[in-house]
Amino acid sequence: MSFEPESLAHDQLASVQAAVSMEPELESSSISVSMVGRSVLLEGYVADYGDREKATAIAALIAGPENVNDRMRDRDEMAYTSPTRE
Repeated sequence: MSFEPESLAHDQLASVQAAVSMEPELESSSISVSMVGRSVLLEGYVADYGDREKATAIAALIAGPENVNDRMRDRDEMAYTSPTRE
């Protein structure tokens, strides 16, 4: 039995998505997990640095640290980058 790279990527994606969503100490509802080639891409918003660390650590355990791209932002950053209305 041989595995195609696309199949491995799909399995890896499903594994990371499940692990992130099942972590009880991680608010994962605003985190999106996708694959870009062999890399796991984490996007969205986290409550704090601790949640960022948890999410990236989970992905690194499954995909390897060299295959994790963190594009998550802290919710606090939104207050500084959101345009204000007058």
